[in-house]
Amino acid sequence: MRASRLALTPRNLRLGLGSTPRRSPLASAAARAVLAAAALALAPAARADLVSMINSMRTAECAPNPAHAAPLKHSATLDDVARELARRTPLEEAIGRVGYPAKRSSSLHVKGAPTEDAIRLELAKRYCTAVSDATSTELGAFRRGDEVWLVLALPEVAPPPLVPRVEEARVLELVNAARAKARKCGKQEFDAAAPVTASALLREVAFTHSVDMAASRNLDHKGSDGSKPAERVTRAGYEWRGTGENVASGQRGADAVVAAWLESPGHCVNIMEPKFTEMGVAFALAPGSNPGIYWTQVFARPAK
Repeated sequence: MRASRLALTPRNLRLGLGSTPRRSPLASAAARAVLAAAALALAPAARADLVSMINSMRTAECAPNPAHAAPLKHSATLDDVARELARRTPLEEAIGRVGYPAKRSSSLHVKGAPTEDAIRLELAKRYCTAVSDATSTELGAFRRGDEVWLVLALPEVAPPPLVPRVEEARVLELVNAARAKARKCGKQEFDAAAPVTASALLREVAFTHSVDMAASRNLDHKGSDGSKPAERVTRAGYEWRGTGENVASGQRGADAVVAAWLESPGHCVNIMEPKFTEMGVAFALAPGSNPGIYWTQVFARPAK
């Protein structure tokens, strides 16, 4: 048996002379409601003005020659990040607190600029590099008095979900393509070998071990119950004359994991072993962890 591993945030005004009629509590409440509604109505427009300003600057005074930065999209979530910055929360912490999936981000702070023209002038003086950054695609803003906080970011796009049977078939295809050519695994040379066929039983062995590793967040040939690779194959009812196992973690998809195995001498040996005639492969996800995926590949030659 060959086994190898790959761990890859107003001032109050007071009048001293004169008097004003007393307002009823109801009238005061109504006045506050009107003011609040007006503030809410103005806020989106103010944000839109800031987004429009930044996009204009990306193609005007802050544009490289030639201009190449696409318009930024407004992000309500980044507005929340900008609001956190106004509370003196560090950028990275603000992004994590709000839950924005940032691949990269930057923040701009302008103070003492009460008008749009003043804001634009200050941005042009100090932040043109960030404003014109073509890798940023989204923008959020928060304004309080004469201060403005801006956040530019590139969101992390989640990859499409993996389809187990599709990935498993792809691994088999790639393994047989590798076996079809002579190959050197470290210092060991192999001639081309016959293709291996898919084994449903070995696939279940591989899947069970991948689930075990994902549950324990531990990349290892040894199971959480102490079992070894060959023992798991036997326990599944597979009678074998030879068996081998490859494990890996973190690789997103069949192509990546097979490439990693082939680059590792010990894993490569298992893939190229001519005596192996059957293979099972499976992955299991470990959401919220890094790595978030675990792979097991089991080879064998049946006893008969």
